[in-house]
Amino acid sequence: MKISEAGLALIKREEAFRASWYRCEAGRPTIGYGHVIQKGEERYYTVKISEAEASTLLRQDVDKQYGAHVASRVHRDVTQHQFDAMVSLCYNIGTGGFDKSSVLALANAGASSPTVIKTAFGLWNKVTDPNTKLKRVSPGLTARRSREAALYLQP
Repeated sequence: MKISEAGLALIKREEAFRASWYRCEAGRPTIGYGHVIQKGEERYYTVKISEAEASTLLRQDVDKQYGAHVASRVHRDVTQHQFDAMVSLCYNIGTGGFDKSSVLALANAGASSPTVIKTAFGLWNKVTDPNTKLKRVSPGLTARRSREAALYLQP
């Protein structure tokens, strides 16, 4: 299974386009639609990118890493909405976080209780403060998790 265009649009809305590099809430250097700048991509510190280039980076990140990862970890049939919501979550929390998430465990168990699903997504609403190294609730992530859970629960 691959992410749908609607799933990519969700990630774009959640991440928002930034032409110049910036530090995300967790302090990582980022550009475009939440693309974390990797070793070998130092040029992104000195250039602005177009929306089209940001979209290409997002598609590559999702197809090669996050979408493929979700597809390899989910062992039950899921709807396109469920898959898209899980890829959005994985894109934001990383593959290691996704593997530890109750969202993945619940998907593999076939759970469908709205309360349980919303709670599972809601647990991932914290960011590590780069200065204090302590986790704190992020209002932006709280809202994002709510939207991802709502998408997951759509028929």
